[in-house]
Amino acid sequence: MGSQTPDVVGRTRDTEKIMPDIGIDDSEMSYRRGYQHGAAETFRAVERFLDPATREVLRAWIEQDVHGWRVKAMLGYPPIWRLSNLKRSKGHLR
Repeated sequence: MGSQTPDVVGRTRDTEKIMPDIGIDDSEMSYRRGYQHGAAETFRAVERFLDPATREVLRAWIEQDVHGWRVKAMLGYPPIWRLSNLKRSKGHLR
């Protein structure tokens, strides 16, 4: 049975040789990818509980602002102006 099991480690090493680097992979970029992934997963978990306007604002924030922040890496934190506007508009409704 041992001779029939695939060599996963060997295939991984071969695959790593074939696949080119897609960019800088340092701790900052890992953090930014994780932040975007976490924001998207959190949104997916709660989107059904949100009103349509809030849902669209959050979707735009993740798809445009957070994604842009992750890819361009110019700011130290993701822009939150879109979320600030959401908070202000919700405050006027109460």
